[in-house]
Amino acid sequence: MFRYNKFSNISLIAVESGRITNFQIEAIKRFLKRFLKKKAQIFFRVFPSTPITKKPNDVRLGRGKGNIKYWSSVINKNTIFLEVRSYDNTLITKILKKAQKKLPIKTFLFDKRHRWIL
Repeated sequence: MFRYNKFSNISLIAVESGRITNFQIEAIKRFLKRFLKKKAQIFFRVFPSTPITKKPNDVRLGRGKGNIKYWSSVINKNTIFLEVRSYDNTLITKILKKAQKKLPIKTFLFDKRHRWIL
């Protein structure tokens, strides 16, 4: 299974495995900061540490590896993606359900008190 919340009371957990880019992590970070402002603390448990390279178009084969295009992170099933600490759980669940749509993988919410929130 997965480890419980380490830093907070509500977390976002991956249902399936996949890859998340640094652009998607940044989009969620900006989305949460816009709505939460200083009402909550956000803890990201993943870090994009895998470089993804791509060669430019119209380049022949050979001549080495391409340039780094972006960074990504591999997310396994039942991995805690992010955690949010706040006193207002109803506001956070509403905002995290909207933030789930920005991710390419399916996730669910986990609350310390009520366990599963789908």
